[in-house]
Amino acid sequence: MAQKAHPNILRPNCDLYKGSTYWNEPRFYYIISTINKLIESCCLGTTHYLNKITINRHFGFIIIEIDLIHLHFRSKGRFISRRFKENKKKVKKQSWTVVASRLHTAIKLIQKLSGSKKITLKINRLKSYTRSVPKPVRRQLMYFNKGFNRTRYDYARYGMQLIYLLMLKKANALTLSRFLTQNICSRQRRKRHYQFLAFIKQVFKALEPYRKITGLKIQIKGRFTHKAKGRSRSWKHQIGSIPLSQLDKNIQAQYVQTQTAYGSVGIKVWICS
Repeated sequence: MAQKAHPNILRPNCDLYKGSTYWNEPRFYYIISTINKLIESCCLGTTHYLNKITINRHFGFIIIEIDLIHLHFRSKGRFISRRFKENKKKVKKQSWTVVASRLHTAIKLIQKLSGSKKITLKINRLKSYTRSVPKPVRRQLMYFNKGFNRTRYDYARYGMQLIYLLMLKKANALTLSRFLTQNICSRQRRKRHYQFLAFIKQVFKALEPYRKITGLKIQIKGRFTHKAKGRSRSWKHQIGSIPLSQLDKNIQAQYVQTQTAYGSVGIKVWICS
């Protein structure tokens, strides 16, 4: 039986390769894929998510434009003075300072890899707070935001922010797949997988009146539960419709794989906008 084709292959948005004087086609795609991996690795372990990346070149110059989504744990109303920030000895691992220093190092590596004269990096950062989520949704998910549940549901605050942006077409499948991968591979015994998956369902149900996308589908399959003999389990959730057979529809697809304490897990995300 034939292998299924990737939905994005059947729906080409733009041709990346348009010819170059010093890059042939295989070298071009190798450099582009390496740049994508470097920029994505700069956001790992932080609250910054890579939403979109655009790479343009002109003669010996490379222009990289990235869209980042910055999710906040605390509300926007909390005010901290500049002097308090400057006198702090420790820098948070999830702060923008860490991401900026990583990007600065990544630019030097990209310049050596591509052999270009100059690299320009443009960053568009979209900040999101818990108060940006509608108040009726926050009331429905109030249990996950309580102080005594902060350790168990440490993903609740920035999870609802990310999914709300996704429903408003301000985030894509790459961002959601990274959020799912980050939380599924880090679950411990006190923070079980079925609690995280139940939270995902409740957030989509609460944000259904604000949906602007046509449909969304999530499929998680693998060994991510403490079942006997490590049997694999399949979990699916869908809202709206995903017309994969209609080539004129704009469908984003993202396939990723992660590891848990029980084995490997495959995550598939489809978004029809």
